[in-house]
Amino acid sequence: MKPAFANLFWGLLLVWVDIRLSAFDVLNDTVGYLLIAYGMHRISKPIPLFRFGRWLAALLAIISIPATFSEKFVSLFEQPLLLEGTWWEIWISGVLGEFALLLLVYALCEGPSRLAKSRGENGLFEHMRGSWYVYLFSVVPLMLISPFLLNFDIEALPVILLIAGGVSLIAMLLILYGLIRAGRDLQRINPDRRLDIRI
Repeated sequence: MKPAFANLFWGLLLVWVDIRLSAFDVLNDTVGYLLIAYGMHRISKPIPLFRFGRWLAALLAIISIPATFSEKFVSLFEQPLLLEGTWWEIWISGVLGEFALLLLVYALCEGPSRLAKSRGENGLFEHMRGSWYVYLFSVVPLMLISPFLLNFDIEALPVILLIAGGVSLIAMLLILYGLIRAGRDLQRINPDRRLDIRI
């Protein structure tokens, strides 16, 4: 299990950290999503939720391709904001992409937390559940206002971005640490064995 969680860790890190040279995204989000999809595929039997998550990660890999070479996208940690563009770019690459990413992070947190609870790893269970709630609190404000950024002048936007960015950074570190911890605490589980988990 540890190698699969390592795939999830490095994939999520590539998605969240945004380094650009001119318009090119050096830490390619598409590669990150493919790593996440591969990691989820490797442990989809003991974590059934990952069977859905791997296809979601593959969809995000496709959606993220235009952003690799575009200057229209900027990122506040994991939350993409579209500065300008067509209706398609705003709603498909922007709003749909953010919602799909929200679902993906839910799967990344909820899948290991369910497995941890079934194995009596209550500390890991509480950590992953708590990390998800922190992440949710950080992204919901931006998801609500991002469709209206082009049409309305929001005076409190810098403050909202600052708060959301700080909480987002905390959530990012918590989730990344949780994936490392899951790989360590759940490593004795056979990734080829399907577990019947009901929460």
